[in-house]
Amino acid sequence: MLQPQKTDVPHYTQKFLRHLKRQKYAEETLTGYGKDLKRFTQFLQQEYNDIVRMSDIQKEDILDYLTALEEEGLKPNSVNRHLSTIKALYKYLVLELDFPMDIGARIKQPNIYTPLREPLSFDEIEHFLQTAEKVSRFYFVFFSFLYHTGSRLTPVRTLRRENVDLQQQKVYFPRIKNGRDLHLPLTEKLYKPLAAFMLDYRDIQTDYVFPSSVKPNQPVSATHVRKKLRDLVKLAGIDKHVTPHLFRHSTGTHLTLLDVDQKFIASILGHSDLRSTARYQHLHVENLRPKLKKL
Repeated sequence: MLQPQKTDVPHYTQKFLRHLKRQKYAEETLTGYGKDLKRFTQFLQQEYNDIVRMSDIQKEDILDYLTALEEEGLKPNSVNRHLSTIKALYKYLVLELDFPMDIGARIKQPNIYTPLREPLSFDEIEHFLQTAEKVSRFYFVFFSFLYHTGSRLTPVRTLRRENVDLQQQKVYFPRIKNGRDLHLPLTEKLYKPLAAFMLDYRDIQTDYVFPSSVKPNQPVSATHVRKKLRDLVKLAGIDKHVTPHLFRHSTGTHLTLLDVDQKFIASILGHSDLRSTARYQHLHVENLRPKLKKL
C-alpha cells in the first residue's frame, strides 16, 4: 500500500482549506476544519512514519483514526464531526482535483441525536440584556441582535452597514450557511437601539456594524465576543453554560412557546429543512399537560 515517499497529506489539506476560504466559509468553520485536519494528518504521520501519501489512504485508515479518537475519550458527536471533516475533504479531492475514489463516501455516518441545551428563559434573556445595557452599549446591541434575529454569530459579527436598511427596518445577510442568504425585518425592540447605536458610530471609519475596537476596519473577533459574553453571564448571575449560539436556540424556543408556526420559525432561523426546526416541538409538552388532564 505505502510508497517510500514523504507524506503529501498536508499539501492537500491546505489546498482544501484555501478552497473553502475562496468559497467564503466562515472564519470559525475554517478554524474548525483546520484543527480537525491537523489532527488527522498527525495520526497518519505517526502511524506510517511520515511516508503515507493521500492516494494511499484506505477506508480502514480512516476507521482506525475514528477508533483512536474514541479511545482518547472524544464524545460521539466530536468523532462524528471529525468524520464530517474527512468526508468534506474527500469530496473536494474527487470533484476538484480528480481523485479517482471518494473514500469518505464509503463510510456511513451514524445518526447521533444531540439534545438541545436548556435555553435561556424569557426572564433570563431580559435580565441579561438589562445587565449588558448597563455595562456596554456595544454588546447590549450585539446580543440583542443575536436574540431578536435568531442569527448565528458569524453573520452578525461580520454584518456590513450597507446591509442594514434602517429606513425600511430590514437587514440582509448575504451568507448565512451553505451559501444561502437571508432577509429579515428589524423588530421595534431591536430597531430603536440599533438605529441609535449606528448613528453614534457613524463617524468611525469602518464597513462593519460591529467593528473591532482595535482594528475598526475589521469586524469584532469571535474570541472577544465569547469572552465578553462570559463576563456578562457571570455578572448577571445566570447559572447556565451560555454560548452565542444559545441565543439562537432561545429564539427558536421562545417563538415555539408563543405558538408561532414552525414554517415561519424555519424562515427566521434560515432552516432549509423543517426537520431542524421540528426539534423545538418538544417544548410544547408541558403546555399540553392541562389539556390531557381533562381526560
